[in-house]
Amino acid sequence: MALALLGILALVISIAASATWSAITRKSGIDPVASHWPPTPKMEGVFATNTLLQELDELGVGELPGPEDIAVDDNGVLYTGCADGWIKRIFPETGEVQNWVQVGGHPLGLAWGHHGNLLVCEPTRGLLNITADKALEVLSNEADGVKYKLTDGLDVAKDGSIYFTDATHEFGMNTSDFDILQGRPNGRLLKYDPSTRTTTVLRKNMYFANGVALSAKQDFLVVCETSMVRCMKYWLQGEKKGTMEVFIDNLPGHPDNIRHNGRDRFWIGLIAGRTRLTDTLMKIAPLKHILALPGVLQKISTSSKMAKVLAVGEDGVPLAFYEDPTGKSIALVTTALEVGDYLYLGNLARNYVGKLKLRQL
Repeated sequence: MALALLGILALVISIAASATWSAITRKSGIDPVASHWPPTPKMEGVFATNTLLQELDELGVGELPGPEDIAVDDNGVLYTGCADGWIKRIFPETGEVQNWVQVGGHPLGLAWGHHGNLLVCEPTRGLLNITADKALEVLSNEADGVKYKLTDGLDVAKDGSIYFTDATHEFGMNTSDFDILQGRPNGRLLKYDPSTRTTTVLRKNMYFANGVALSAKQDFLVVCETSMVRCMKYWLQGEKKGTMEVFIDNLPGHPDNIRHNGRDRFWIGLIAGRTRLTDTLMKIAPLKHILALPGVLQKISTSSKMAKVLAVGEDGVPLAFYEDPTGKSIALVTTALEVGDYLYLGNLARNYVGKLKLRQL
């Protein structure tokens, strides 16, 4: 770590020598604050280093650019949103891929509604509804007068309510790393009521509000705060209704989507890893201006060189941890969806969906 830090300092000095600080801060395009997280968790116990994700199979190779989230229908067919704007269907047994609906942009969160309709989060278009005959409708594209810039994750309750997130009102999909680097709470947790067709802001000032998943009893939901390496619990019922508290903190990576298996656990895709070096750098607000300059963050990032997935019980206790430290099998994991004996992995680094046979836990 010391050598790596010296390298970063040398880079900072060389950049500072060739430009004024005011020019650097102006070019960075961010207004950062220090990010203070607990010490990087030790890779032991449940978090012990392993290579379990290297065992996965690859579905739809070459046909699924950046399959970010995954939903499954009653027939076991998978649906995923890709970087080319298509919602695509995948037949797990054969690996066949079909274009289904062209949404545009990069469709992110997916979830089934109550009438055979697919609900989609598209960053700038907002919360979308796609019917069985492929008709597309925008349900919500703003809340409290603020337009969405990165509509992200969602889940649907038994009463039809749709819980979803706008990760940041300041940055878009292609600049989302800057929001995480900046470390300011620009995200929101939202609720769409289909009976009144209205959107309510449940919680403002969230730190890159990302994936959303309801508990088995639907008495609470969990929402990922990517830039705080934690997940928060929002109570929907009981004495704590309307309040929020930490569900699980100090994750071994930055959480993206979260999915419930319908029984006893949540699966969290960790899109970026953590090291002592990156944790240290994120505590230094002025240094973030340097990290935001073109090409600098990529030089120290370990995101594309790893893959991590975490299973957590409804009490927030980690249950299982699957990874590939090399990132050769898959990387930038965004989603882990449990279907039968398999785990299907979405990601932003590959052109396929991962299929992993689950082990007995």
